[in-house]
Amino acid sequence: MVNQGMQRKVMTSAVTAAVVSLAACGGGQRAQEDLNAKPSYLGAVSAITYDGGTDDLLTAGLGKSGLGAASPTAANPLQPSAAELRRIAIWNNYRAVLDISANGGYGSLYGPNIDIAGKDTLGEGKVAGTEYIAYSDDGSGRQNVTMMVQVPAAFNPASPCIITGTSSGSRGVYGAIGSSGEWGLKHGCAVAYTDKGTGNGIHDLQNNTVNLQNGVRADAVAAGKNANFSANLTPAELAAFNAATPNRFAVKHAHSQQNPEKDWGKWTLQSVEFAYFVLNQQYGELARDGVTRLTRFKPGNTIVIASSIFEVTMKYCGKHMIFPHTPEIQRCAGPVKEDWPRRSNAPDDVAAFLVRCAQHFQQRISA
Repeated sequence: MVNQGMQRKVMTSAVTAAVVSLAACGGGQRAQEDLNAKPSYLGAVSAITYDGGTDDLLTAGLGKSGLGAASPTAANPLQPSAAELRRIAIWNNYRAVLDISANGGYGSLYGPNIDIAGKDTLGEGKVAGTEYIAYSDDGSGRQNVTMMVQVPAAFNPASPCIITGTSSGSRGVYGAIGSSGEWGLKHGCAVAYTDKGTGNGIHDLQNNTVNLQNGVRADAVAAGKNANFSANLTPAELAAFNAATPNRFAVKHAHSQQNPEKDWGKWTLQSVEFAYFVLNQQYGELARDGVTRLTRFKPGNTIVIASSIFEVTMKYCGKHMIFPHTPEIQRCAGPVKEDWPRRSNAPDDVAAFLVRCAQHFQQRISA
């Protein structure tokens, strides 16, 4: 005979096994998933993948040779396509922050063809990958800060990195393509760009046309909140202004009434958040719903480097070099003088220029 104690143990084990089986089949609570969510301030996200041949992330298909040649043009200058405008923008912005001359070092010391070891091994230097663009806005359509993330095909999910490329001055979202952008893409990092709300949005008040996010011109009324920038005028105010002062233009940096410069840091941080979102969308595993992606990349496992260029005219208080718009310039008792050794338009050897800079600063310090 089987004693009663043995029977109770067998029954208890059977009940425990049944409970475990029910939990495994969904009878118990599941672990909460860390879902990837688009930041609330982001609008619709567009994405285009470039093959690295006919078009690419770094040079818009122009390559090292094309960036060093004459400006690309649109087949129909009166109606350029979005792709043509992008190519022209990258050509201009790359050359705006770099010396595109052989004597200056282009093609030998730097440029799309130079690898991260400083060697000329990358040919035309085209970079395959996907480009994501969206607006950051508060819902009013008045901010519409352009955000862009470029994810190179060489991005390594096992060693993730994000580089920021905030535009300087009034440059558009491609403003840092030749500096932070090139460095990040060559190192296999995602690059997070933003025009910080000062990008080149132009409202032609007389014809009432504006730029869309991709640069194409459109009727301001039809564009609505999709305009990069539209002057904050009622139809009656616009008509009165055009009657009194015809053929005028409003420019986003000057006329948006948003004072976007005060939020330079905020927009940069948002561009990084945008980068996290698209990386998790691209590389995160599917959630249980079969649609949403899980959060794979976080600040704790991803290297983020905040970098870009800035433009400033150096000033001097006596012999001390200071930056404008800082407390030091307010405390200067004497006259403030602008002083900087300028490069000439003629081809100039980079080493000679650096020597002149060093001599200049030595003279200032010794004065």
